[in-house]
Amino acid sequence: MRPLLFILVSIGLLWLRSSLSKFIGGNFAAALGETLNKTIDKNPYPLFKQFLISLVIPNSHLFGSLVMWGELLNGIAITAGVVLLLKQYQVKWARLVLIGGLAGGIFLNINFWLGLGSASPASDSLNLLMIVIQMIGIVSLVKRLRVKA
Repeated sequence: MRPLLFILVSIGLLWLRSSLSKFIGGNFAAALGETLNKTIDKNPYPLFKQFLISLVIPNSHLFGSLVMWGELLNGIAITAGVVLLLKQYQVKWARLVLIGGLAGGIFLNINFWLGLGSASPASDSLNLLMIVIQMIGIVSLVKRLRVKA
């Protein structure tokens, strides 16, 4: 479990770095609609493309804020959960916090993959890799919760 925790802390730090760059940059939420408009024609998923056109782009400032805060909260939850597990402090709660952060990360990665994965092979593969790692983390943590409960 310990090697997996070190991999998961790197995922948590990736989420933190991603969110902090959006907060520090200051214009992510405002520029999201324009970014999506540039890449929407390349999106190969008709249902998600329609979702982006009809709901996300018109409300891009709201969705941009949700993405920034979601990334920040996922990063905090994953990193804090791993640190608490490594210190063996409040283990059950640490696992639950970590599972919540990983589930939120999967949700964000799936949306990024469906929304922008077609724009770049690098973002496509990175999102899929993060989804798989976070799923492995959840499965491992749930198994340990069931065994210890």
